[in-house]
Amino acid sequence: MSAQRTPFLNVAAVICAFLLYSLQLVSNSYAADFEVIDTARLHSLVVDNAYELEGGRKRLLAVIDARPKAEYAKVHIFSAINIPENAFEALTNLLPRDKGALLVVYSDQSGTSRRWAEKARAAGYTSILIYSEGLTAWKVKELPVAPL
Repeated sequence: MSAQRTPFLNVAAVICAFLLYSLQLVSNSYAADFEVIDTARLHSLVVDNAYELEGGRKRLLAVIDARPKAEYAKVHIFSAINIPENAFEALTNLLPRDKGALLVVYSDQSGTSRRWAEKARAAGYTSILIYSEGLTAWKVKELPVAPL
């Protein structure tokens, strides 16, 4: 009886390994073109940026909220500017002139952030990060939001 189970267990193990490998490929393909950051990293970048501005130095980054204007108006990460993915072309004047400036984009849907990042890259921007955890994680950690 155990001899009959062994082939089944081997097949099951191979299938599980394949599924895990496939999931890893899918998650890495999301990040393959753009670095994905978490809440701690974004918070660190925002704090560093505030110190630079306070010291009269150059802005280090722009945090971009790619959600629709109505959602942004309700609440957004403090200091974020609103450039919805579907209005990217019309609002590029809000982006830094320096195409090497660091842009961090977030949305409630990862596909929106990725499409936004692809548009920014097509417009010549070379340093783009995706904040994958989104506004919900930011608020759960009680980090600054606007309007106050």
